Amino acid sequence: DPSVRDGASAALAWLERPGQHLLMWDDPGYPALLAQIADPPPLLFIAGDPSILDRPQLGMVGSRRASRPGLDTAAAFARSLAGAGFVITSGLARGIDGAAHQGALDVGGLTIGVLGTGLEKLYPQQHRTLAAQMAAQGGAVISEFPLDAGPQPSNFPRRNRIISGLSLGVLVVEASVASGSLITARLAAEHGREVYAIPGSIHHPGAKGCHQLIRDGATLVETVDHILEGLQHWHVTAPDTAESASLPACDHPLLDLLHAAPHT
Repeated sequence: DPSVRDGASAALAWLERPGQHLLMWDDPGYPALLAQIADPPPLLFIAGDPSILDRPQLGMVGSRRASRPGLDTAAAFARSLAGAGFVITSGLARGIDGAAHQGALDVGGLTIGVLGTGLEKLYPQQHRTLAAQMAAQGGAVISEFPLDAGPQPSNFPRRNRIISGLSLGVLVVEASVASGSLITARLAAEHGREVYAIPGSIHHPGAKGCHQLIRDGATLVETVDHILEGLQHWHVTAPDTAESASLPACDHPLLDLLHAAPHT
């Protein structure tokens, strides 16, 4: 089949370029945690550093149409967790995913993007610069799909098992009840990984998915410490460049109110 032959020669040409790798599931460098799941991807295309796939990772996922406070929370948690030495793994989607990747980069931390398309068909296109920055800063963008695979709807639930498979735990920041983030969280639970969810207002549709997870047994998280306490035995070393990052302190009662919810 000439199309298979062309695909293979294109992949070989892609692999010639620096910083571009292919990892087979029987390779000694294949990430150990991912190998434990029921259907690990047989191949992983990697742009960036393949060795970080074996470092302690936290998955961070959430709504594509996230609220402003949700995006700020995702970025703040990612800054703190990356500053504590965890690799932040997400799906490079709009919304919460993008904010999580950016938060890790902001403190010089490491982050991995798992695509639902081939690496040469990056989706969404608005995250091209972000993806390039992730790979350039010591992280990676990875996919199990052929380099030229487009954004098929069925690909995205498949890529979720890689996010949860690579991670020690998955944090859901904001999600509706129908969100794909809940698939990632349920896969994480099946894989025996931790599931964390940030609660919100009972009036906010983006909190309902997180509340559902909490009812199903996820750990309710209000601060980064609620995650770090459970993962103390992982002895991660913070990256040299990471500044210590935490949620901004506000000691004024008005600021406290505004931090919790918008007011006129």
